[in-house]
Amino acid sequence: MEAVSPENTRSRHVCGVNSTNKVGISTSSIQAFDPVAMTVRTRSGKTYILAGPPETCPLGEAAWKKWSKENAIVAEKDVSGEYFSTDPSPTTVTFKKVGFRYGDAAC
Repeated sequence: MEAVSPENTRSRHVCGVNSTNKVGISTSSIQAFDPVAMTVRTRSGKTYILAGPPETCPLGEAAWKKWSKENAIVAEKDVSGEYFSTDPSPTTVTFKKVGFRYGDAAC
């Protein structure tokens, strides 16, 4: 997700479900995305592993809404499509290389 603060500062975050304990999470801002390793390193220094393609999940959405409210976010946008695109074939997923890194939030 891309978030816009009241000061018009933009940041990008991962929201989803921690696959280990099934808890919804929303990360601090993304500092680096590795599309080969499918990892994200965030401003807090944590590294997350992305598992599977982006999808909607209630726990991740709830975590994002809570984070957005606590951080007074004035606008948001799902930017998953800038990092992932799926082929019509259900067995093919392609990834774009960008100057960011992502983390351990998958549904």
